[in-house]
Amino acid sequence: MSTHTENNQGKPVDDKPLDRLLSVMEVVARAAHPISMTDIATACDLPVPTVHRLVAQLEERRLLKRLPGSKKLLVGFALVQLGTAAVHSALRTDLPHQILVALSARIGEHCQIGQRIDNEVVYLDAASSIRSQGLRFEQGKRSPMHCSSIGKLFLADMNDEQLDWWLSHVELTQETANTITAPKQLRQAVERVRAEQWATSNEEVIAGVVGCAVPIRDEQGRLIAGLGIAVPSARVPYEGLGQFREAMEQAAREIAVALYEAAQQEQ
Repeated sequence: MSTHTENNQGKPVDDKPLDRLLSVMEVVARAAHPISMTDIATACDLPVPTVHRLVAQLEERRLLKRLPGSKKLLVGFALVQLGTAAVHSALRTDLPHQILVALSARIGEHCQIGQRIDNEVVYLDAASSIRSQGLRFEQGKRSPMHCSSIGKLFLADMNDEQLDWWLSHVELTQETANTITAPKQLRQAVERVRAEQWATSNEEVIAGVVGCAVPIRDEQGRLIAGLGIAVPSARVPYEGLGQFREAMEQAAREIAVALYEAAQQEQ
């Protein structure tokens, strides 16, 4: 008979190798900042030598990685890919996708859901109305973080230290004449997004196309993905994007609830 402990989320954890590995990954993934071996051991109720052994296995598989210049741990690229695939799968289930389709039909525009992968936004799902003629960010397509409305949501979700590091290490490519490439100006734009929980792009990805986005957050307020639209500026001027905000925010809340209820049913 297996024994049980509880992790720091109060969930039972079987005392088996796989359960220990999963518990360590969950603690690191849920941490709001890089986390030490000792903190992981405390959260998982495991001996520190055991955590060292488990972390070594996870690092070898790129599921966890070290913060540069530190012994603290972050999620690794393979775990990010796995998490993205899981979100993608969840968003493509019937209800979240149908909510996106309904939104597109309601506002008459191309709608998309995107998530951050490295320094790009990857579009996980999309829906088009009959009359939408904007820039279509189809499933699997990518766009830069600094000039897309969904990308700005993820920049706004960073704390000041993370944003400072990002701005000093990432090339802000000039996609159009309107693309913001000055770090100071981009920081100001990000601060507005933080304050308003609403992001826009004024012909910054492709000339002649404007866009906006709202966050999709889980029950704990963490950013899961961004819900955005892209429209031709000749039909909808940049100043007119606000007309879509209420419908987009309602759809984002409905998608978040659908994802939460689906997760609850699996437990």
